[in-house]
Amino acid sequence: MVREFQSVIGKETRKQALEKWDGKPDVVIACVGTGSNAMGMFHEFIHDSDVRLVGVEAAGLGLESGRHSSTLMKGEVGVYHGAISYLLQDDDGQIIQPHSIAAGMEYPGVGPQLSFLKESGRAEFCVATDEEALD
Repeated sequence: MVREFQSVIGKETRKQALEKWDGKPDVVIACVGTGSNAMGMFHEFIHDSDVRLVGVEAAGLGLESGRHSSTLMKGEVGVYHGAISYLLQDDDGQIIQPHSIAAGMEYPGVGPQLSFLKESGRAEFCVATDEEALD
């Protein structure tokens, strides 16, 4: 439902790209917290195999610090709020507290659609630390 509400982002991006460049963008980049922003952007381009989809997760104080919100890069598959997706969890399946200075990026999981895009290889994911985001 939230992806549908956020889909205006991707629809407007496609419309403006066609108007300004006479074609689709080569790459679409979106931040990934829970995933609604990214899925709103990506949804319009999922079937365009010539458009790269890149999601950027919050690496907080660094992936090795344990203080991050990089669910797709460092998480494992689990169940949270009734959905199977990637989660930040310990060996017992208990949720690990995420960290990011960015509002909306502190969530221990992502939506199942983003998990599918990762698993299928349709989208690629990278990270930005708190310091990189501020820069």
